[in-house]
Formats: sequence, C-alpha cells, structure tokens
Amino acid sequence: MTIQDAIQNFLRDRAIGQSAQTIETYAQGMRRFAEYLDSIHHSPTRAASTLKVDHALGCARWLSEERGIAKATLRTYLSALSRFYAYLLRERVVNLSAADIERMREAFRQYRKGGARPLPKLPPEDAIRALIAAARAVKPSTRARIELARLRNIAMLEALRASGMRVGELVTLKRDDLDYRQRAARVTGKGGKQRIVYFDETAWNAIQEYLRARNDGARGRALYQLPVFARHDRRASTNVLPMTTDGVRLVFRQLARAAGIEIVMTPHSLRHAFATKVLEATGDLAVVQDLLGHASPETTRVYAKVSSKRMREAHRAAFGS
Repeated sequence: MTIQDAIQNFLRDRAIGQSAQTIETYAQGMRRFAEYLDSIHHSPTRAASTLKVDHALGCARWLSEERGIAKATLRTYLSALSRFYAYLLRERVVNLSAADIERMREAFRQYRKGGARPLPKLPPEDAIRALIAAARAVKPSTRARIELARLRNIAMLEALRASGMRVGELVTLKRDDLDYRQRAARVTGKGGKQRIVYFDETAWNAIQEYLRARNDGARGRALYQLPVFARHDRRASTNVLPMTTDGVRLVFRQLARAAGIEIVMTPHSLRHAFATKVLEATGDLAVVQDLLGHASPETTRVYAKVSSKRMREAHRAAFGS
C-alpha cells in the first residue's frame, strides 16, 4: 500500500457518518501532507509503512513556519494528520512506539496553542563538565561491585557526551559492537536501523578501563554476548545484565544532585549538546543527521536554529549590538 492509497482509504473510512464538508477539510489537510512529503523528496508513491512520526512533525513545522497557515486552519490540518496516523496504527500499516506517539501529541498541542516546536534545551558546557566531574570525584572502592559501578558511570557519561547516542542505544550495546580499529561502535537505533558512532580518546579510554575491571573473560562466557554497560546492583549479583534506560536516568539524577546542578539534566541533554557542537564545528546538517541517526532532515534542522542563536549571541558579545 502506498501513502496515496493509505490517504484515500483513510478518507473513505472517515466518510462514514461525517458531513461532506468535514471530509473535504480532512482531504485538504491530507493534500498538504502529500505536498510536504514531495518537498522533502519522500514521494507519496512510496510504501505507507515508510511513514514515521518525524514526517508528521516536519509537516506541522512546514505548515506553521514556512507556509504561514492560519492558526484555525492549522488546527484543522493537525487534527486530520493526527487521525490519519491513528488510522495507520489501527490498520497496522505502521509500527510506532508509544514514546513516538506521545512526542507527536505533545508537539501538536504546542502548535494548537500557537507555539512552534520548542528548541532543544541545551545544558551549559559547565553543567556537562560538572556532571562528569561528579562521576570522577567518587572515591575508588575496595568493594568490587561499587568500584565497577563507579567506572561504569564515568564510561557511560563520557560515551554519551562523545557519541550523541540515544540512551536506548547505549543500553543495548554488546561488546561485539565495539570497533577497536576506528574507536567506534555499531548501534541499532529506531526502526532497527544501524549506524556507526564514534568516541574521542577520553571516552574510549574510560570504556576500556571499565571493561578491563570487569574481567568478563574469566567467567568463560563468550564476550560478544555481553553488554558493554552492565548492572552492578545487589539484585544483579554476579550476573552480567544490561543496564536499563531507567537505570541510566537514575545515575544522571544522582550525579546531578551531587554536582549541585540546578537545571534538569537527562541522557538526552548530552545528545542535544553533541548535535549542536558538531553543527557549529562543521556547518553540515547532513553530517549531524547521519551521526544522530535521524530518519528525516526535518528532525535535525531544529539544531540549526540552536546553532544560529548561539552564533548571534557570540556576535553581540563581540560587537555589542
């Protein structure tokens, strides 16, 4: 089924019990969606299963910021788009996570209230340094479990800082995913898509120090099966179990408190900071998109606004106006 087919099926489905005017309004919204897909070279003749939440978010941004659609009309189009995605899910045409659906709903709520999608909240460089310093300030322990947790936390933070990985990608890393020649790793992102992420020397050394301390080879289990970042709580005992996303977030909260950081710091904060830093260094959105594993350039484009904002601030600091 193509995207065009899915749109026609959706409109026929909505026509039951609805007025002709309502259906025409939905049809207008779907035509605009098809126009947007054409504008990003994602032809409506492609399979409907290729649609992602990022396409809906990109269309909302395009309608609001580039096409200048009136607020009332925008609300109507977003309603049509939201119902279309609900139809795709119900008919099992697409497979979207609950987190992605909530992300779309929250963004649409912002647009309906008249606000554009907010820029990513970037932690100050000082906050990132303080977070990592807090992890490194923890005293070494003679108790193996506590010492391994200390080394793991340092390695985790450095890895997220240097690679821009999602926390979900970090916790699924296996030792076999590490590329020692390139000082990199193969990660599996959204939709099962794989890409290579890279580490700087500090992050790579922290990862290797942690893995050496684990001494997994002594257990006789094949190393490639083991997670890079493991649990070291009492319940895990001597089992080498992968970290959970909630476990990583808990480490962030604890270290942020220890560092006296007042702003909200999450693993995703480091991803935002990574994206903006790479963009400022290269000026290349395509490179940032590939490094982050974004399916759509529309998702990455928001970082250009963050970068421009920082450049404007730097210019004002230099020239005073």
